[in-house]
Amino acid sequence: MVSRDAGNLGQILAGRRSDVIGAWQVCAAGLLAQRSDLPKIGSLLRTEAAEVISELIRYLVVDEDEAERAGSDHRATLTALASRVSAAHAREGLSAGETLLFMLSFRDALLPFIVEAFASDGARLTAELRRVSGIVDRLSIEAAEAHTTARERLIERQSRAILDLSTPILQIWPQILLLPLVGVVDTRRSQQVMEDLLTSIARERALVAILDVTGVPIIDTRVALHLTKTVGAANMLGAQVILTGISPDAAQTLVKLDVDLRGMHTRGTLHNGLIEALRMLGQRVGQSVARSALA
Repeated sequence: MVSRDAGNLGQILAGRRSDVIGAWQVCAAGLLAQRSDLPKIGSLLRTEAAEVISELIRYLVVDEDEAERAGSDHRATLTALASRVSAAHAREGLSAGETLLFMLSFRDALLPFIVEAFASDGARLTAELRRVSGIVDRLSIEAAEAHTTARERLIERQSRAILDLSTPILQIWPQILLLPLVGVVDTRRSQQVMEDLLTSIARERALVAILDVTGVPIIDTRVALHLTKTVGAANMLGAQVILTGISPDAAQTLVKLDVDLRGMHTRGTLHNGLIEALRMLGQRVGQSVARSALA
């Protein structure tokens, strides 16, 4: 239950709201002084400080009769606000440590105002300092947890975007798709490749898909297994897969590992792969037509 004393503290802070906001901004700026973009994030910090302080004041000025209900509501709103602030920091590139310092600096900003208000009453001063410290500690914990969650979600979205950009599926000819693979093919990426390729085959009604692995640095047993699964799944949809771009070193490695690639159509280059794809469709083409398809 929130006491009348806590309400008095809220009224005191409400009367000096602008001073408290300024003090918090100064404390936070001092802790984050090493950031080169401090002028840019300064306005963000001030806005956030104003929001948190306003909600804290509403929490502290609750009358005793309303404390049980309204105090709980304001406390939930306050912690939710701390979570939103932390998530915003994560999106702006502030680290979890910097966000934690920002929240903890709130206590340093409030300290002079509390001491000034209750300096003549030691017991009350101690109680108010303990109360505010507890509030700031809870907000800091909420902020730290929210920052971690926001960063994880941001990394997940960025990883997905990178995968999408590094695994484009192009329709280079009617009923012919091209999937150029670049970089490491791990289990997660291979699953995405299979899903995206099968979706594109069904959507475009493709009969041939060319998988070009020129940009894959290492082709070992694991990568070959992923490729064979992709080829098998595509065949089930009625599409043939042509594998192009296997380097001489990769070919020797696959032979030594005794990887069964007999179910795959292979060609040394993407150019020859396209010629083979057109042949599969029953089209008679020459070198010039194949070059125009790749242009």
